[in-house]
Amino acid sequence: MKTYRSRMAYPSAFPELVPVDASGGNTCGASTAEARIVAANRDFYREIAEKYDRYERCVSSAYLQAILDADLDKIHSSCTSLERRPQCLDCGGGTGNLALKMLARGWDVTVVDVSDEMLGVLSKKAVTRGYSPKLINNAIAQFLTTASDTFDLVAFNSVLHHLYSFARIAEMAATRVRSGGFFYSNFDPVIPKYPFRTRIFESLDIAAAKLMLDSRDFMPGIWRRTRKLFRRRDSLLSRSVVSAGDLAEYHARAGVDDAQILRVLERQGFTIVEHLKYSAGRTRAGQFLNRRLRLLENFKIIARRPI
Repeated sequence: MKTYRSRMAYPSAFPELVPVDASGGNTCGASTAEARIVAANRDFYREIAEKYDRYERCVSSAYLQAILDADLDKIHSSCTSLERRPQCLDCGGGTGNLALKMLARGWDVTVVDVSDEMLGVLSKKAVTRGYSPKLINNAIAQFLTTASDTFDLVAFNSVLHHLYSFARIAEMAATRVRSGGFFYSNFDPVIPKYPFRTRIFESLDIAAAKLMLDSRDFMPGIWRRTRKLFRRRDSLLSRSVVSAGDLAEYHARAGVDDAQILRVLERQGFTIVEHLKYSAGRTRAGQFLNRRLRLLENFKIIARRPI
């Protein structure tokens, strides 16, 4: 299986990107910030690619996997009138949590991800199952800027919170959806209603997940968090940066504005098929408690471009 690489995937090759900030404004500083976040994602997932599937709840949870399957079945039922295989773009597809489900349904799948290591894990899985997705090692913003392909489904699976300019990239992705096709996004955190309480709950949930699923990184993780308390904030990115993970999940704590994504889609004429917020958590105990507390929430969006 071939993985396509582009020199444009690297942060030194962003001259043709329009400098934008997270809300869509034009600034040179935003271009630098975006490049740093792309680089951080590459570095972060180089370190954790082999343990990603074991640690991430969106991959290991039967409940969340069932949500993905139900959503893809709903989309698939609307693609039966096509006289060809549906063509799908998995943006930031990583180790294939979503892509493998698409391939199992007989779809033609292109996966774009900034991490060669994550794509390497997906490639091994795909070969074992007899699938042949097209794998492209590139930053999703760069791919959408330079490629001209259109698709029946463009999807983001736990990806938007990794992107500096998530609304801009969602808008770019929406333009690649064909008539009658779908935009799908899931497993991104909403903006918390109670930031302080949410941060405490999330820290405890992450610590519990580390102990159970990644115990070797438990003490190093505590040390990183301690160092951040005494590290001067990065003026460009408005946070203390100790490791690549501090930038890779850029909007994980502040959340992604799902209302902004909905406005982007509606401006482009999409019909919102489903918009849902639901409780989240990295551990079963965290999810159980959070169903009552509703501090950590993810959202999903299924939208369709009219025929």
